[in-house]
Amino acid sequence: MLMRTGAIRSTIAVLTFAAAACTPGAEQSSIVVRDSAGVLIVENAMPAWSDGESWQVDSEPALAIGVLDGGPQYQFFRVRSAARLPDGRMVVANGGTLELRLYDVAGRFVRSIGRQGEGPGEFRGLGALDLLDGDSLAVFDNRLRRVSIFDTNGAFARSFQFGRGGSGFMYPIGWLPGGEFVARAAPARPALPGMPSGVYRDSVWYLHADAHGAVIDTIGQFPGTEMYVRADDRSASVTVLAFGRIAHAAVAGDQLWYGSGDVYELAQYTVNGRLQRLARKAHTRLAVTNQDIEELKRQRINAARDRNSERFTERMFAAMPFPDLMPAHGQVIADASGNLWVEETRRPADARPRWTVFAPGGHMLGLVATPPGLRITDIGHDYLLGVWRDELDVEHVRLHRLHKPD
Repeated sequence: MLMRTGAIRSTIAVLTFAAAACTPGAEQSSIVVRDSAGVLIVENAMPAWSDGESWQVDSEPALAIGVLDGGPQYQFFRVRSAARLPDGRMVVANGGTLELRLYDVAGRFVRSIGRQGEGPGEFRGLGALDLLDGDSLAVFDNRLRRVSIFDTNGAFARSFQFGRGGSGFMYPIGWLPGGEFVARAAPARPALPGMPSGVYRDSVWYLHADAHGAVIDTIGQFPGTEMYVRADDRSASVTVLAFGRIAHAAVAGDQLWYGSGDVYELAQYTVNGRLQRLARKAHTRLAVTNQDIEELKRQRINAARDRNSERFTERMFAAMPFPDLMPAHGQVIADASGNLWVEETRRPADARPRWTVFAPGGHMLGLVATPPGLRITDIGHDYLLGVWRDELDVEHVRLHRLHKPD
């Protein structure tokens, strides 16, 4: 479980920033930093950015790739991830065709990398795509449980198995300097006839692995994702609990950041499992309303692939208990500078994503709004890259400029 601090006996330092908060007339921003038995606790009451200092993301993309009608190399289906290379080229993991696609700085198709198969450089299922030390690509095949390494021009270098054996599912969540990585391991809870219906929250483990996939150490065991099981004597089904708490984690530099969603708190760990820092934000969790439930149900039904999926959603929403409060925060992403972007919880009817940005030391910088519908896959020093669907459900890979006032 996530470690909690007891009585504080060590020195307390209060750092007060002279900059005003983002709204005119607000009180001065303050951050309280204290040390508890070697763990640094950063209490954030207000953002450090003053008016005019906030980062801004362009609402319109600087570059967009994706068409409904046109060349197949520009048609996307089930894009799993996208990343921008240091020279401005982009790599897209297109799950529908089981290939990586390389595009130049203007968005023109260059070549395909890999194909369907089980041989070297081939895929059965595309998962995470990551840039390693700026000069190679790591791709996780979630069907073969295999990591494949390519250079940035698409040449296959090597591969290794990862995630086989034992129970549950293991997959990389972030890469460390030198090619080592952090992986997540979660048990696969079976939904069996006759088991009690209800809400379950199993643990997840985060592991430190070397550049060849061998597990070096266990970083820690933490609360996972809340699931709802609906079962009777003849059948059973399982789904993520609507408005339930979800474990989120990201790798920044050589550190792991983890948040449980119970409270607005991000815990920073070394790869050998030592808790170094807790970054907290003053926050009140949103109450779940009937309107929220109906709107989320409508969205899930609209996103269903077929009538069977629609009926499954209707049955689960009719049976599951809903939490009184929404999670404290959403997903966590580390950008190229080591800053931590934490998605703010919002109501289902609110289409505008907002992210709180924390500096590497855990102090809160401020809020950044991102384009509606953009699933972010890569945050650089001056851009956001992600996947966006239009009104016809056509997938596009979009690059939006990120502006940081001097």
